[in-house]
Amino acid sequence: MRLSSWRAVIAGGGAVLLASAAAVVVGQIPSSAEDTPPSIVEDFSYPGNAEILSSSGIKLIKGDGRIMLADCGSNPNNPPAELILVQSNDLTLPAGRSFCFRAKGTSGYLTMEIPKVYFVRGDNSNTIAAKVEVKDDPTVVEVEQVDPGEWQPVGVGQLRGDALLLELRFPIAS
Repeated sequence: MRLSSWRAVIAGGGAVLLASAAAVVVGQIPSSAEDTPPSIVEDFSYPGNAEILSSSGIKLIKGDGRIMLADCGSNPNNPPAELILVQSNDLTLPAGRSFCFRAKGTSGYLTMEIPKVYFVRGDNSNTIAAKVEVKDDPTVVEVEQVDPGEWQPVGVGQLRGDALLLELRFPIAS
């Protein structure tokens, strides 16, 4: 066999090898978004938020995991002192009108939408910032300070318009 024939055989074999490798690589590319692995970046979305919305009517959006929805116990209007209590006068909420939250650690936040809130009671150890949107004329967004164990009226509890609770946060920023 002549040298030019060997070159042709080697070149032809290399082309087959490259074509085979390309087919394997193309075969490994995901064909749709379903094949794409989930992102490992934390987005701080509240776990189970869709189920909570359908069962209780409140929207828990995102947080750092240090303020969590909790069971209010046997007396939802006067839960244990270690819980934050949020009361709404929205009679259409499927889970009642009292919602409790447990704060852990030295700081935390939770964004949410709870309609027609009129009282927020602080837990027994943290000063809480309650960010509310009050349907006054004009609508205003403000932060109410809720001291440990104290009841803070908001919205109609202050003889104003309905209040939408947007966020709980501790410690309160000065």
